[in-house]
Amino acid sequence: MRRETLFVLNIAMALVCIGLVMSYSAGIGRPQPGGQLSDPLSYLKSHAVFAGIGLCLMLLAARVDYRIWQARPVYWMLAGSALAALVLVLVIGDEVRGARRWLNLFGFSFQPSEVAKLVLIVALAVKLSENQDNVRKFWRGFVPAIIITGVFAGLVLLEQDLGTPVVMGTVAIAMIFMAGGKLWHIALVTGPAVFGVVSAVKASPERMERIASFLDPWKYRSDGALQLIESMTGFVRGGMWGRGLGAGEQKLYWLPDAHSDFVFSVWGEEMGLAGTLALVVLFGLFLVAALRIAVCARDLFGTLLASGVATLIVVQAAANMGVTTGMLPTKGLGLPFISAGGSSLVINMVLVGILLSVGSRAVERDIPVPIAATPRRA
Repeated sequence: MRRETLFVLNIAMALVCIGLVMSYSAGIGRPQPGGQLSDPLSYLKSHAVFAGIGLCLMLLAARVDYRIWQARPVYWMLAGSALAALVLVLVIGDEVRGARRWLNLFGFSFQPSEVAKLVLIVALAVKLSENQDNVRKFWRGFVPAIIITGVFAGLVLLEQDLGTPVVMGTVAIAMIFMAGGKLWHIALVTGPAVFGVVSAVKASPERMERIASFLDPWKYRSDGALQLIESMTGFVRGGMWGRGLGAGEQKLYWLPDAHSDFVFSVWGEEMGLAGTLALVVLFGLFLVAALRIAVCARDLFGTLLASGVATLIVVQAAANMGVTTGMLPTKGLGLPFISAGGSSLVINMVLVGILLSVGSRAVERDIPVPIAATPRRA
């Protein structure tokens, strides 16, 4: 699996480099609350620092045998630390825009929900692989995995974050499917999950406003739909080939969060339709290579780790692209490796390191071809 492993590494590093370029581009002429122009290198410096930390951790995770995550001391330490951080952020976390998602400890600020994504993948991989003989049984195989997902996703939901729990649920379903879970079990829990999401949206006036803005953005163009309209304007201004790196104008005064949640719009304006499609292709190739590693992993634990990493990164990328292009309601999910956010960047690079560890130890094998697709002999 050397080819797929190097492929994943190259794509991940290409995305990180794009993130560095866009961090610099988004910082050009960016005004601060006082009206003064910010340091054009501020976002680049921050992104570069976290990229360096993430690179070191990624190489370390790639070097270490991935089965170390299955060891009881490591597993329980990770799970306990993540759950403690998720509870602690609800008590003493920094409140931003009405939500408590940032935890500041010893001068270091991070998002526990980002750590929870990694730990959820490890926890599900451990549980499903250890319970392999019962994975097709509802109570002994399916329900324990759903309970683990519900605990992590529920704590994140209490932070007033709905997007991340939805992503977590999608990752869990993909991993259960890869473990051999029954489709009707998955279908059985999908209905209540959708009902829960709808109820959470209806219970929040802010979320209902986002839905209304999504359905009729021009009616709310001066309020709730401002980001969406300015984001789509960026894509329109970019045309086919874009205005050139650093030449975008939407990021200057019109597009809020141009360096984080809406960086894909900045990329679209500066690189055009060709650039946006190229980025979509990169994430698509990442998914194909990662799933190839998952299929060829040495054991079920490795398969589940690889499939969980692939699903998390690609689903979050698809959600961010959907939001910025007006295909999904506005939600605070960044574009992996590219959007500003140290916690997300470091965790995503650690996840890539785990994927590389699985790939470097995978067994090369041919993917079975369905009998119906096999050509008949003359």
